[in-house]
Amino acid sequence: MTEPAYRLINPQANRSFVFKWEPFDLTTRWHYHPEIELIYFIKGRASAVIGQGFHQFEEGDLALLGPNFPHVLQEDKEFARQCPEVPPFGLIIQFTEGFLGKDFLQKPELFSISQLLKKARRGLSFDPRIIKKVSSVLLDMHSMNETRKLLSLLEVLTTLSETGDYKYLTPKDYEYDHTLDEDRMHEVNSYVYEHFCEKISIRDIAMIANMTESSFCRYFKSRTLKNFTKFLNEVRISYACKLLNNDGYSVGDACFESGFTNLSYFTRQFKSVMKMSPKSFRNWKREAVKN
Repeated sequence: MTEPAYRLINPQANRSFVFKWEPFDLTTRWHYHPEIELIYFIKGRASAVIGQGFHQFEEGDLALLGPNFPHVLQEDKEFARQCPEVPPFGLIIQFTEGFLGKDFLQKPELFSISQLLKKARRGLSFDPRIIKKVSSVLLDMHSMNETRKLLSLLEVLTTLSETGDYKYLTPKDYEYDHTLDEDRMHEVNSYVYEHFCEKISIRDIAMIANMTESSFCRYFKSRTLKNFTKFLNEVRISYACKLLNNDGYSVGDACFESGFTNLSYFTRQFKSVMKMSPKSFRNWKREAVKN
C-alpha cells in the first residue's frame, strides 16, 4: 500500500471537536491526522485498513483510533452487492488531545481517560458488552446541543476507560513515522490559523512550505483532497459562524473580520459550506438558544 496522506480536519463552528452523523465517506484515500477518532457503526458494513491490518466493521461496532494513526474505510463489496440501498452510516467524533485545553487531560480525575487515549495509539475495538453501555448516549448525541454533546463525549470516554473489554487493532511494535510530512502540513496549518483574517496568497503559503507555487498546489491537493483556497474559505467560514453567534456582529462584520473582502463572495461560500445563508444561520442559532 502507498504511503498514507496527511489529512487536515477542519474545525466545526461552535465546537471544540468534530462531530459527524452521516453516511461514511468510502472514497477517501489512506490517511492519518493528529486528531483522535471515535467511530461508531450505526448501519451497514464496511472494510477498513487500520495500521498494518485489514478489518471488517458492521452495525454496532465501536473503534477508537489514536493520533496520526493511518486508516481508511472502504466499501465492503459483498455487502454492497447484497444491500446496495443501505450505505454504511455512523457517527465519527474527532478531537485533539488538547481539545479542552493543553493540560486538561493531565488532571488527576481524568487519569483513566488519558491512559485510554494512550492505548488508542495502537487502535482499539470494544466488546459488545461495553458498547451496549455507551450506545444509547452515542445515538442521542446528534440531537443534543453543543454543551450536552461535549459532556456526553466525556461520559463515553469515561465508560470506555473503565473497561478491559477491548482488543488492539495493531501489534505492540507497530509504529508509523509521519514526522516529515506532518511537519510541513503543520507549518501550513499553523500559518493559516494565525493569519486567515489577512490576505493569504498561494505564493505566501508556498513559501511557508518551502515549495514552488505549482508544487505546493499539487502537494496540498494530494494530501487533503481539496485545493488550498477551498480549505482557507472553510477556516474563514468557521470563524464567521462564531462571530454570527454574537449579537454585536452583523453579516457584513462577520464577512470582513473573517478575512473575506467581498460580501457576495462570502455569502456564496457560506452557503456552499453551511448549506444556508449567513442570515439564516444567525436566525437558526438564535432560535436554538431560545429553545
